[in-house]
Amino acid sequence: MSSEITSILASGQLARLIPTVADSKKEERATSTLLASFMVVPSFATSVLSDAGASIGKRSKITCYTEVVFKSADKGKGPRPDGLVVVANGSKTWTALIESKIGNAELTNDQVEEYLSLAKQYKINAVITISNQFATTPTHHPLTIAKSKTKSVELYHFSWLSLKSKAVLLTGAKGIDDPEQAYILSELVRYLDHDSSGITALNKMPALWKDLCTAVQNGVALNRKAEFLTESVSGWHQLLRHLTLNLSMAIGQPVDINLTRQREKDADLNFSEDCAYLAKESSLKAEFNIPNAASRLVLSADVLRKVINVSMKLEAPKDKSRATASINWLTRQLKGTNYENLSIRAYWPKRIPETMASLDAVLEDPSVLIPPNVRELPTYLEVVRVVDLGARFKGAKTFVEDVSTQFPKFYHDAGQLLTKWVAQAPKIKEKKQEEEPSIPTIFSEVRNVTQFEASDSPENVTEELNV
Repeated sequence: MSSEITSILASGQLARLIPTVADSKKEERATSTLLASFMVVPSFATSVLSDAGASIGKRSKITCYTEVVFKSADKGKGPRPDGLVVVANGSKTWTALIESKIGNAELTNDQVEEYLSLAKQYKINAVITISNQFATTPTHHPLTIAKSKTKSVELYHFSWLSLKSKAVLLTGAKGIDDPEQAYILSELVRYLDHDSSGITALNKMPALWKDLCTAVQNGVALNRKAEFLTESVSGWHQLLRHLTLNLSMAIGQPVDINLTRQREKDADLNFSEDCAYLAKESSLKAEFNIPNAASRLVLSADVLRKVINVSMKLEAPKDKSRATASINWLTRQLKGTNYENLSIRAYWPKRIPETMASLDAVLEDPSVLIPPNVRELPTYLEVVRVVDLGARFKGAKTFVEDVSTQFPKFYHDAGQLLTKWVAQAPKIKEKKQEEEPSIPTIFSEVRNVTQFEASDSPENVTEELNV
């Protein structure tokens, strides 16, 4: 250990890739393996720790400790975080405390706030929590922590699934040249994949989800601060993060939730606006950014109607002369896919109402989308899948199961097949050149003149001219 770290620790040891701890200590085992991977695979450490505010370069030295015990004022043993990360960049050092939970164990305010106070006391830059709980971004914590605690210490959160996702993306993209580092990271993924690791995916909404559904379906006016509403929004945010991570691993590219700049910076604002939307619309909604996709993917859960909607909206071509040609441009991209529950919605200019029909019907006759006496082209075309969950919508587990199935299914059946319309590059207009008389024509005219001059006498010429 460096002298500065040693001076504030009563004890601690380097993180081990293969920790010698009891099998029952899953939390210690997972934390040690993860932190050891940071030290051995710098690109993985950079992928994770840069999201927590660490500046890591080629010459940075990363050292991780577990079972650290800080000295207390009375020279006894003080708080004991699960880990400590030290990133040294020359004379500058960035440090973070690690608090992790495994399985169904959840973080608590008391413990997290204790470590924030500890970090402030010893001028440690950040506290990083890791658990099976999900957060929209690393800066959006699943717990509501007093703002006074994070004035001088940053607080970040990662789910175990998000860490596995980062490792999967690195190995899948072959972003690690060193074969030994690539092997270690693949082994970390294999370990986190195993049931014995204690890493679990989101499998249910909060218990109060059922109360929210009952209230909405009974016509009760929603209060944005009601406990069943706020708990449901919290669960929805965790579900969204769960969906992005699973789709990221499925396509080998990072998928993220589309947020405004203000929402991304302010977790409270992001949460309160979704609570207000749910209270007003009886619905939950989110948009996802997928690399190189034709448009954002939109997911909504209509609590009143008990349906989920997954869709992608594309700008309609502007270089067509007929509306049916614009519609055919879209449907050609979907021929041969799974048409189940897929529909096409057309948006029209001026105040013409939007129209919608099943993909089957539109493939057979694109004019079913065109309103009577309308000659304009559609402005947007949207591919939509509406799934009626019925009684399963209210179930905390069944809702998560169905959304987790339908979200990637829509992308597989439609989203990955779509391409956006791109206007053709303008072409240079060719100038029309005047036609020149052909050589044979010139020769013919010369020959005629010659014949006239040789054969006709002056009298004949005079006579012809008089005529």
